[in-house]
Amino acid sequence: MASVRKLSMVTMVSFGVGNSAEGIKSAAFGAFLLFYYQQVLSVPGVLTGAALALSLFADAITDPMVGHLSDGAKSRYGRRHPFIALAAVPLGLCFFLLFSPPQGLSEFGYFIWLAVFAISARVAMTFYDIPHLALGAEMAPDYQQRTTLFSISTWFRVVSGAAVTFVAYRFLFPTTEAFDPGLLNPTGYFWLGLIFGCVMVAVLAVCVLGTKSEIPFLRKSDETERKNLFGVVRQMLGTWQSPSFRYVFVGLFLYVLIVNIEQSLGTYMAVHFWGLATETMSVLPLASLAGAVVAFPAVNLLTRVFDKRMVLVLVTCIGFLNINIFVAGRLFLPGLLPENGSPVITWFVVTNFFITGFISLSVITTINSMYADIADEYELIAGKRREGMLYATRSFANKAAAAVGLFLGGVLLDAIHFPAKASVGNVSGHTVWSLGFLYGPVTSLLMLVTIYLYHRYALDRAAVNKIQESLTARRLG
Repeated sequence: MASVRKLSMVTMVSFGVGNSAEGIKSAAFGAFLLFYYQQVLSVPGVLTGAALALSLFADAITDPMVGHLSDGAKSRYGRRHPFIALAAVPLGLCFFLLFSPPQGLSEFGYFIWLAVFAISARVAMTFYDIPHLALGAEMAPDYQQRTTLFSISTWFRVVSGAAVTFVAYRFLFPTTEAFDPGLLNPTGYFWLGLIFGCVMVAVLAVCVLGTKSEIPFLRKSDETERKNLFGVVRQMLGTWQSPSFRYVFVGLFLYVLIVNIEQSLGTYMAVHFWGLATETMSVLPLASLAGAVVAFPAVNLLTRVFDKRMVLVLVTCIGFLNINIFVAGRLFLPGLLPENGSPVITWFVVTNFFITGFISLSVITTINSMYADIADEYELIAGKRREGMLYATRSFANKAAAAVGLFLGGVLLDAIHFPAKASVGNVSGHTVWSLGFLYGPVTSLLMLVTIYLYHRYALDRAAVNKIQESLTARRLG
């Protein structure tokens, strides 16, 4: 094969820093948003879940549109950088307003506020996220360097998510006599939105400035079709021509559905199922971060020794076991584990979060790298380069699944009659048991289907090298 251009470490780190915005958004939305509106503002779980699901469905619709626009953009600053730059300020502002609603609104008023600014924040994130992923696939044409670049990017995402939850639990939501758990304190949410909204703007600026040197080396648009809704739908359906894409798309959808159901219930689990104080909960994101630190070199090593498919199947199997061992042990073998309040319980939960951090970085890195390989396969099949559209469909799967997962999270809380403003120790044992059963054994069954679909993925190293050789020959005429 012809030699390919290597990226500098400064460029790769700058690219990765930008993904901190996604980590902040995901952590804040997953750990705090549902809890804030359902517990602190007393909005019913069904309404809260519906608002978050609506925002995700609206966001998912914009993903292929932004991908289409990004693939066809023509400017002196390239196809991707203008979108990332323009997304920064709207993203930070909408994030802040989401956690600062006016006081005294009705339940329906809070529902509208949540829906409007959750949609706005997510759409602003789309204008960054899709071009950012496509930019990574463009900058790194090498099979292995793609994994390195996306592992750096995913590491920053995990670090930023851990930072949000650690700072929030430790400093913004301390346990007090008036607020136990501290997450019931409404003042902390104002500072959460303000601090991390500003951080989002800053990290996108670093991404744009740190990667602008790559603009002259990026592919120019080959778009000849007019940008309309039918063209977007046609291109989105066209991605299904890649057999590898189909397996990864559906598998990712199911995996994200599981993760979002569990994430929407995760804070409730920590407080009421495991009996942890917010000060103890602040350690959990650090455990996830430690797992990600271990995964960072491990995933690069594993993908050098094994194909990406095998790595993805392996870590997903570990995820299935990790979900069930700790929760199922408490549910079905209650005498096996000590009572809540024991240091052993804390270490069990810390271990669970460590493994989750390892799995999260490994799965996201491997799938993002796979999508870059799928972009090569699609170009060989269809004759056009469509990183933006492919990553848009990936994001569509993420957000559609997350929408369903968050909605189901709210519905499940109402189904088990979980009370609003619930203080520690004031939730019935039956409700807590039902919470754990839904969080662990029920949702994890879908992961078995995910493992099967990942196993069907066929683009190994040899196949990608052969595809790239064919593409090189085609470009040379």
